[in-house]
Amino acid sequence: MGERDGDRRGTGRAATPEIESHLGTALRAYTPDPEAERRALAAFRTAHASGRTPHTRPRDDWRPAPTGAAPR
Repeated sequence: MGERDGDRRGTGRAATPEIESHLGTALRAYTPDPEAERRALAAFRTAHASGRTPHTRPRDDWRPAPTGAAPR
């Protein structure tokens, strides 16, 4: 992963083959639940179709405040 990509984010070192092996095993072991995905998509479409504008909670809004504006 990191070693092949030259990705040295985080610890400053590339991932070891042992870590890569564990991550690969974990990713291959994931089997998505089609019914859960269908329910999640249906909930998203229902919320989107309701016409309400989603609002970000202030504590979750990490965007920088516009210059000269009051804090959000």
